[in-house]
Order: sequence, then C-alpha cells, then structure tokens
Amino acid sequence: MTVRLRQLFLALLLATGAAPAVVAQVGATIDIITGTVTGPDSLPLAGAVVQAISIETQVSRQRTTDAHGRFTIVFPDGGGQYQVIARSIGMAAVRVTVARQADEDRLVANIRLGLASVPLEPVTVTARRGQRGQDRPTPGSTERDLSPQLLARLPIDASDLNTLATLAPGVVGIAGTDSADAAFSVAGQRTTANDITLDGLSFGSGSVPQDAIRSTRVVTSTYDVARGQFSGGLVASTTRSGTNVPQGSYTYTLRDRDLAWGGPTSSPFGQGFTQNQLGGGMGGPIIPNKLFVFGALQGRWREQGLTSLATADPATLARLGVSPDSVARFIALTSQSGAPITVPDLPDDRATDNTVGLVRFDWNISDVQTLMVRLDGRRTSQVPTRLSCGSTGTSRTSRP
Repeated sequence: MTVRLRQLFLALLLATGAAPAVVAQVGATIDIITGTVTGPDSLPLAGAVVQAISIETQVSRQRTTDAHGRFTIVFPDGGGQYQVIARSIGMAAVRVTVARQADEDRLVANIRLGLASVPLEPVTVTARRGQRGQDRPTPGSTERDLSPQLLARLPIDASDLNTLATLAPGVVGIAGTDSADAAFSVAGQRTTANDITLDGLSFGSGSVPQDAIRSTRVVTSTYDVARGQFSGGLVASTTRSGTNVPQGSYTYTLRDRDLAWGGPTSSPFGQGFTQNQLGGGMGGPIIPNKLFVFGALQGRWREQGLTSLATADPATLARLGVSPDSVARFIALTSQSGAPITVPDLPDDRATDNTVGLVRFDWNISDVQTLMVRLDGRRTSQVPTRLSCGSTGTSRTSRP
C-alpha cells in the first residue's frame, strides 16, 4: 500500500512539474520582438531594460533581459513598426527602429550598449527599397497587400471584402444578383473554395466600414501551413484598434449616373446608378496602455433604374442572349391574358440602403495576454426588390 501511494505521488509531481509553458498565440495582428542585448565586450548583458514603442499607436511595452541577455516582447496590434530602446546602469541608452518587411511575425533587434562616458560614432545604414506598393510575399505564395490609402484612391467599394479580392492578379469577380452577394473565383475554382477572415477569424460574407479596415491581404496561392480551410483564394483583413492617441477619419464618396462616361442610355440596364456613401471612424484610450476602444459607422444610399423586359432595348436583349421577337411575343401573350404590363404608381428607380457599424474593445491584460471584443452590425433594405411578369416586390430588409 505504501509503495502504491509513493507511485501516485511521484506521478502527480511529474504531471505538475512537466506542464508546458503557455505560449502566446501568434495571430495576423501580433508581432513578437526578440533579440539580445550585449555590452561593450560583446558579452550578454543581464538585467537590461528593453522598451518597445509602437510608431503607429504610441503604446509601449518593456521587458528585462535574462541571464543570457535575451528578451522577448509580445506586441498585439502594434502596426509592424517599433522603436526599441535598451538601457542599463552605467551604459548609454541605445535606440533602434525595427519594422516588419513581409508577413513574418517575429522581429529581431540585437542591441549592443556602450559605456556612457564614451561617445558613440555615427552609424550609417544603407538599405534597399522593397517592392513598390506591396510587401514581399511569404515563400511559395502569391499575394498582394492592399493599404487603406490605396483603396481610398480607387473607384471601388472598399467596404466589400469580396470586391477587394478582384484587385489581385488572377482573380475573377462574380457580380452579385438579387438573391446572391458578389463573389470571386481563383484559378477557375468554385466560390465556396475561398475563405474570408477578419482579425484572424472566418468572416463569411458581408461588409465592413471602410474607415475600420486597417489592412487587407489577398492570397491566391500559398504553401504556408499556418493557413488552411481554403483551396482557392484568401482575403485576410484586420480592423483598426484604439491607441493612446485619439484619432479618426471620415470619408464621403459620390457616384452620379449623369457623370458616367458616354452618358446614360434610355434603357435602365445601361443607366448606371447614383450612390452616396458617408462613413467615419474614431478611436482612443479608455485607460492609457491598458484599455482602448474604436468605433466606425457607414451609410450607403443607392438609386438605379428599375430593370424589366418591358424597358430593355434591343441592344440589351442581344447582350443578355434574348431574342427581341421572343420578348415581344411574350408581352403580347401577357396582355391577352389580362395581366397588366405596367403598374400604376410604380417607382422608376430601385432604392437600396445599407448601414454597417463596428465597435472594437482591446484590453491589454498583461504583456503576453490581450483580449479583443468586436461587435458588428449591418442593415440592408431594398424597395422594390425584384420584378416578375406584371408585378413587383414591395421591399426587403435584412439584419444580422
């Protein structure tokens, strides 16, 4: 009996002592800054204080080097560019800048400190400029990085992640219909083979306020084992978070059908649409370096001609693959049956309204633990919705 109790006690001791250390999960918006601090003799310097400051958010975090002079700082939502400052008693403080050059999540900053009484010589750094307009892709992948500044200058709906995917080479866009949203295809595959993620989680379909998008990366092929659940294309987007500096942005865009190139046609199929879009986002600290909030709201109001067979011209019918004689025969048979071709008080335009909102909270629990809570909401209404022979739908409203 005594021998069995000893065996149970030994097993319990091994189970508790051999528990693996918890490692911070690396996501799409988490950077790991690591390196070694050495002294003037190039030996590891223990007890040095290393502070990392995000250039974008001005949030700072610091660690102390171990006995081997190493340090590791986990920085969520830091923006990829940091100033690293190393200090030690009797040594002159050194400040270096590190930046993420591609899709890596680990930034290395090795720092050598000198004596405070010895002035440091000037240091000249020469670097080659990277690819213009995009970061270098990960090995074995084909991808493109779309910045908010680029999307703001393009005549495209930057709030629709499916539409953003069409900006990458090799992606074919599929226009939306009355019953289906816009989609895209990569290498001729089905739209169900694609994946859309927002802040590292699957997002499915939907819109995000334009001022809430921080970065978007379109991956058309990859061999990275860190990515999965898709065989076609991947649209990975991240949202903005609050920072120590209160800041925000507001955008307004107008698209008028009367300003279309070439002028509108008599058929509603070629008249285009008129759209007004107004949105904005604002974020800041609730508790500096601890709790942040960011919110964004966007409204879009669109009007376009109501399409039907009765208003389609011969050129439009030929483009749709429909014979004008067949349409004329169909309308004649419908009139003979007593069904009205036109409905009194039927509006000439279709109105589509869309409202999207987002609120995000970030809580820095510790240096290696961060809690992010995001609330999304959207509302879409369309009046009238669709047409059939002699009738029209009234309205359609959808909410999340």
